[in-house]
Order: sequence, then structure tokens, then C-alpha cells
Amino acid sequence: MSNRILTAAAAALVLSSPIAGAAPPAGSPYFTDPQQSQVQDATSQSIGQVNMITCIMSSMRPDALVNKGPYNALIDQNVCNAAKQSSASNADSSGSSAQAPNYMAAVVNSTRASNSDPMIVSAWLSLNQQGTLVTIYAHISATEAPSESDPYGAFRLDYCGKSSSGACVINGFIQAGNGTLSHYEADEGGGSGGGGSQITALALSSVGTSSGGGSVDVTQSQNGQSQTQSFNFAYDSSYYYREDGSNSFECFSRDASDPATVFSVGQYGLYDASSGEEVTLNSGFPIQYSVANQSYQGYVGYYGLSTQAGAPAPASGTLVKKVDYQNGGASTASYTLVTHGGVLARFTRQTTTLKLIDRIQLQVFVNDVTGSSLPDANTSYLISWSEASQQFIATGEMQCGSNGCQTGPLSNGAASVAIEPSFWSSGGLQGWSQSLGGGSVFVALNAPATPLDATPVTYYTQDLVYPDDPNLPAALYCVANCPTAATLQSYFTQSSGSPVASPFLSATFNAWLPTTSPIAYALSGNVLTGGDGSSTPALYTSSAAYQQYPQYQNGVSSGHLVASLADAACGTDPNTAMPQYCDWTMAAAAVYYQWQTGPNNWNQFTAIKDSSGAFAHFDAPFNVTFNVPANTSGNFPYGNYAGTTMILQYGGFGNLWGIPGSCVSSLTNQPIACNDPSGTALYVAAFEVPYDPSATPQRGVVTMSSGGSTTTYLVKWLNRQILLAQKPVSTCTNAGLSTSSAALPSASGLADPSDPSSAVYNGVEPTVSSAPRVIQGQVMY
Repeated sequence: MSNRILTAAAAALVLSSPIAGAAPPAGSPYFTDPQQSQVQDATSQSIGQVNMITCIMSSMRPDALVNKGPYNALIDQNVCNAAKQSSASNADSSGSSAQAPNYMAAVVNSTRASNSDPMIVSAWLSLNQQGTLVTIYAHISATEAPSESDPYGAFRLDYCGKSSSGACVINGFIQAGNGTLSHYEADEGGGSGGGGSQITALALSSVGTSSGGGSVDVTQSQNGQSQTQSFNFAYDSSYYYREDGSNSFECFSRDASDPATVFSVGQYGLYDASSGEEVTLNSGFPIQYSVANQSYQGYVGYYGLSTQAGAPAPASGTLVKKVDYQNGGASTASYTLVTHGGVLARFTRQTTTLKLIDRIQLQVFVNDVTGSSLPDANTSYLISWSEASQQFIATGEMQCGSNGCQTGPLSNGAASVAIEPSFWSSGGLQGWSQSLGGGSVFVALNAPATPLDATPVTYYTQDLVYPDDPNLPAALYCVANCPTAATLQSYFTQSSGSPVASPFLSATFNAWLPTTSPIAYALSGNVLTGGDGSSTPALYTSSAAYQQYPQYQNGVSSGHLVASLADAACGTDPNTAMPQYCDWTMAAAAVYYQWQTGPNNWNQFTAIKDSSGAFAHFDAPFNVTFNVPANTSGNFPYGNYAGTTMILQYGGFGNLWGIPGSCVSSLTNQPIACNDPSGTALYVAAFEVPYDPSATPQRGVVTMSSGGSTTTYLVKWLNRQILLAQKPVSTCTNAGLSTSSAALPSASGLADPSDPSSAVYNGVEPTVSSAPRVIQGQVMY
């Protein structure tokens, strides 16, 4: 099933652009891998649940395994979750929390009686929705593929999501044919997990992709209160016109070349520059395991263990079967699972200069703002170096609340604040950057170079530390944000009458000043222990406890850890003559470590080892360099980043990250703060890496340097959202566009594929014990 039909109200608005030639063979994956675009609009926000479900159905590849019998599939929910990709919380996505896959398991059976009969797909999907196990029963009958004259094709999708109560907590359908599409869904969970209930109804009609219109209503009910949001919309070949039901209108251009059109990519692929083959990493593989004689599917990788919803997690020491795919089939081999509730990562220093990070955005925590024009102490600021003015420029700050941390404007109302480099002369500038490898960044302003823009800047590559690592240090030292088992327990079990400030030793919480009392840890394998004289591992993994503290929803991370106190030394205390140690010195060490613990799979170590005790190691993401091209017209399409050099991270096919972004309103597509109180903020990438390798010079490429040699890779976007350029309302009305209310579907059209009396009954779910045949849209055998 093509994802083209899955964006409902915005489906007919997909834009396209010509694809230029390149060096790889025309039949290589670089050219043949599909690209999918979905228009992001206020109406599509209302149907995110169905878009996700139908994207998941497509990712199970029933079209490729017709009449091949029932099979298992693994689908990464994050890939299909457009709401997560555009969530304003991504403004503070600082690593594993944004990149870790979230696999769900499905049993699929795709059949077709003959070439003149419809393709029938029965699927059973297990997912965890806000802590509740839900089984989705889905039934599809597809008779026609999308075409130019009938952009949705002809199909019917019915689905029912059941919890332990046995009732359909989610029940809906999508039906398309003859240029129309209708959708109805009743969700007792409120659609976005907010509680209450939600009913969504949509009707859309079109004549090809050149004209059409429709309506969507979303009714939310909670605590006895009900609220309905309605949209009517119409479009022609040039414009899209939307009305929100209360005489509030918006007009947008459908011209992909309009400079104000925004393309925000969720997935990129890397390809070999000569062969055009996909660049893959050994970042994980499926496993099979048993608990109480019941078999389950799972996936072990660099970001930990992912299991099918509702399945008990296998305990450390469990025998598991690693799945290998080769020669058109799957085989298994026995391994032992090793798990614990924390992860130790090692960071290895790379260097550049201040000049070469011109305009690259950093997050910098400032403890004391004396001597600057920054408005607030103890605040994380968004700061970049300006080569033109030879100053640092602050443009925003991170603001934390009950929904976590998001980017906001400067609290003094200024658009920007200039900061002299000398402000950091005592200890250097320490921060973090999405566009410099996704880790710690240190600018040595405590020892500036001449000229100033030649001052060294360090950033880091990251790898996971295994228990059999030959370079494991005997001890690690910490001076800022140092957790122990006791401080973690105390913080997450505190009472309102006895507040605890942080999950770290109190003397180290946000302690950026020199100290004469570093904290010493030991290692038990790759587990951090002690910090308080004990030998207890610094672990805490209770999901329920973390839910009470949104600022730590992505886990607790230590400050910098070093194996030698020499890497932390920063002077001598003038009063005691004792040596002093600083976190900012550790941030510039050749190698430093960081400990992380929490409730998520990426906060916890998971690996497998063979009978000889050897661990199967996973590939860490690697850094690639992207030279952002010059703008072609005014400030478009690369804005202020044109001509800069970014260090991006590649974590396997589809996962290239590090491009900065900002937030826009889902109603107007105009810039707003990510923490805007309206709740309409969407996070979008600042620009798109172009898919145009034939340009001179080549633009859609990245490079990786290692061992004195440089490798060039081609880049291709795979999945993106399109935010249309806003125009005056008169532009649409002058073009003859008007809106009207369409006849919406109702609950009478609902069907239940789990009900034996239903015409769309799936039948009894087959028992399939074989290895997954499909992993996130890729047919394995």
C-alpha cells in the first residue's frame, strides 16, 4: 500500500520535483529506494493516529508477501509517528532518546485469490499505548493502486484496538475509491494519550491531484466537557484554502519551489558513491526468547532491548536465539543475554577551530551571568559564534516545565544578545551541539589563540563500552552531576514534605566551579559503582517514578567522567594549596566517559554473548561532515546556515541526524517559540540535505575521514513532511476557492475485524514462531 494514500486530508497535496542523474547505476538503491512526502497541516494533525496505523501497515509489506503464508514483522513505531517527528520536544533532543528505535511486533497474512480479486490483509499488532497493552486487529481489502486520476486508489481498512477489557478502545475505518476518501475513528483514549475520548470524522473528494475539498471534525470529551474542532478545506493546482469552522481562514501555496515552503526530513539514507548501495551498520538484530514456555520476539541493538508489547522482558542470563539472515532464509544461534540498568559511553576527542563552527548552534549552561547581558543565571542558552562580529550570539534559552524542556525566547524579550568571548576566559566555553557530533563541545577560550577564530574547539565521537572492553579503566572520577544509588533513590522517592533538589550528590549538582573533592567511582565490568564509599551500582530504572519528574523522562546522565585526575586538574586552591578539579577541564580531555541510567531501553545496557563469553558488539553511530551549500535566492533554502560545516551522525540506514531546527505554528506554518502556550508548535528542520548529486559542486553528499583517508557518501531523503507557504487569504479567494461542509461519515460504518460475526473478520490469529520476515519495511527472506 502506498503511503501516498495515508495522509487523508492532505494526501492530495503531495509535491514532487525532478530527480537529477548521478554516478551510481540507474538501477541501484540510490535511485530506486522510494521517497515519501506528507503535507503537514492542522487537518493532518487531527488524524495522526490513522496515519500512524496505515504507515505501519505499509511497513509490514503485505504487498511483497502475498500468498506466502502468515509471517512475523517488526515495525519501528517512531518512523511512522509523524507527531513525534514534529514534536516541539525535539528542540531538546540530545541523543539516544531521539534516535532509539521502538519496535512493535505483528503477525500478518496477505492473500489474493486471483489477479482479478482484491488483496486481503489480516494483521494482528501488539503495541503499548500509554502503558496499556493494546492489540490492533486490522483488515484491508485493496483493489486498485493510486493513480493520477484516482490519487487514493480503491481500498478499505477496518481496525479495532482491544485492551484487556475486550472492548474496542480504538475503532475506525478508512475507505477510498472514485476520487474520494472517508475516515471515522472513535478512540476512548483521547487519540494522543491525553485521557478522555476522541471522535474523528473526515470526508475528502478530489479530481486527480489538481482540485478537491473536504471537511474534518474532531470532538474531544474529558471530565464531562466536550469540545469540537472543525475544518473545511479546498484546493486547486496552485493553492490550499482552509477554514476552521469559525470564520478563520488560511491560504497556502502548493508550489514546491516557493522559497517559503518548508521541507522537514524525518529520514535520510546514505549510499555508496560508486555503487549506489545502501550504507548499513551492524546496529542490531532480532532475537527470540521464551518465558514460561511462551515464545516472544525482540530486537537487541546499540540502543538496548526492544520487545513486543506486553511481553515480559527476558532477565539477564536468559538463553536467547540470535536471528541471522542469509541465503534467502533465516537461521538462529544460541546466546546468553546480558542486561543491567545503566549504560557507560566513551567519548573520543576530535578538533576543529572557532572559525569553522561559525553560526553552529550550541546549548551552553551559564551559572553566573555577571559580566554579560544574559538575563538569567543557572540557565541553558542557545548560543552560536559569529565570525562576522567576532562575538557569541545568544538567541534563546531552554525552559523546563511539566512537559519537559523546550526552546523558548530570551526572557528579557530581546531577539538576541551579544557576548564577548572574554566572558569565558576563566574556564573556557562548555556546551553541547546537535550539529557537532551530538555530544559535548569545548571552546578553549581560557587559552585563546591568535587570531581569536583559530581557538581550538573540541567535539567527540561516541561508542558503547562493553564488559569485555580491554581499555576499561579501574576507576572513574566526577566533579559535576555525580549520581549514586542512594541519591537516585532519595530523589525519585522523595515526599512533598522533604524535597530533594536533584538525583546527584548535592555538592556536585550543577557544580561548575573548581573543587578540591572529586568523586571516585569503581567499575564492575561496565557498571558504575560507588561514588559514596559503597560498592552499590548507580542504577535506578522505575518507570513510574520517572514519570513524576518530566525533566528526567529521558533518564539521568552524569557529568563528565575521566579515568585520571590529571584530566580534571585545573589549578591549586589559593587557601589550602590543594589541587583543584573542574568539569570544564574534563570536557576537553582526550577521552571522557558518561554514565546514564533510566527507565528506557537506551538508558540500559543490553548485549548477548556466545558460549565462549565473547560479546556481539554493535556499531556505534559515526560522524560525517556536511558542507552546507550557499543559498540560491536571498536567504533560501539554507538560511543562516548556508556555507557552514556541520558534523552529523549516521546511526544506520534512515537515521542521519544533527541538522538543527526550530518551531512553527501548525495553524499558520509561521515561526513561533517551541514552548508557545497555544500548544500548536511543530518542530521542523532548518533545511533539507538536497538529493541532487549531479550539481556542481555536488551538494547531496557527506564525507567521513578516518586514518588519513576520506570517504564520500551520497545522501537521499526518504521521508519528509511538507509545510506549505502561507499566502494572503485574498490570494485563494481571488483564485475562486471556497469552502463548504462535506457530509461526514458516522459510527454506523464501523466494523470489528476481531468479531467472528463481522464481514471483515480476520479469523483466529495464527501462531507464527519463525523469525521476522519483515523489519521496518525490509523483506528479509
